[in-house]
Amino acid sequence: MYPVLIEIGHFQLRAYGIVVALAFLAGGWVAGREARRRGMAPALVQDFVLYALVAGILGARLYYVLVSQPAWYLARPWDILAVWQGGLAVHGGILAGLAMAVWYARRNRLGPLAFVDTLTPGLALGQAIGQVACLLNGDSFGTPTTLPWGIVFTDPRALAPQGVALHPLQAYEFLAYLGVFGLVWAARRHLTRPGTVLALYAGAYGIARFFLEFLRADPPRMAGIVVPQAMSVFLVAGALLLAAGWWGQVQRDARRRTG
Repeated sequence: MYPVLIEIGHFQLRAYGIVVALAFLAGGWVAGREARRRGMAPALVQDFVLYALVAGILGARLYYVLVSQPAWYLARPWDILAVWQGGLAVHGGILAGLAMAVWYARRNRLGPLAFVDTLTPGLALGQAIGQVACLLNGDSFGTPTTLPWGIVFTDPRALAPQGVALHPLQAYEFLAYLGVFGLVWAARRHLTRPGTVLALYAGAYGIARFFLEFLRADPPRMAGIVVPQAMSVFLVAGALLLAAGWWGQVQRDARRRTG
């Protein structure tokens, strides 16, 4: 694909960084629209985007370093900073971003779950756009395939193997996460209890990611367990717990009204 968009001498404008920046901008714009719909000051969300950018990239990078090649990065610590070469793990970015959102909401006297619900559609869209960065960079590539839509990387600067037809996993993920965004965007008006938009996103994303991992070449493993699949199970379990809490509250409210 096209890991480098412009190269002049030693200067390289890499596709990965450009697309990730666009993903954050698009996600922030959607979150701002959702904040306005909810009666929240859009400026609060727009100010949070910078916090989210820093926390998300740090969390995604550290998570990737810890679960993928810790020995490699221990021997080459400066390579940890080379995020433009790829290597951002979404689960780490989500966890760090959620922690930052809770801190930011409390600092500004907002309900943490309601604030996270406001951010969630933008997160889902940004996540989908981010897969374009992986595709251009040859990052997070799929397993070999004989299917006619297999993709062959020929640029030696790409991270994927060269000259081998691979599942276009990045495209599969783009479509799947775009579907998650569409589901969250369509349902958000009907999910009025704090935390329910987050629960829907976590469940839908967790399920999609779990099955897509079967097509990923050499996913990170610990003790024989595919780490992204394990994290996806935790996301789905968390979504079910949030949904169970919401349903229990609905039942208690109904009993109070009828009792």
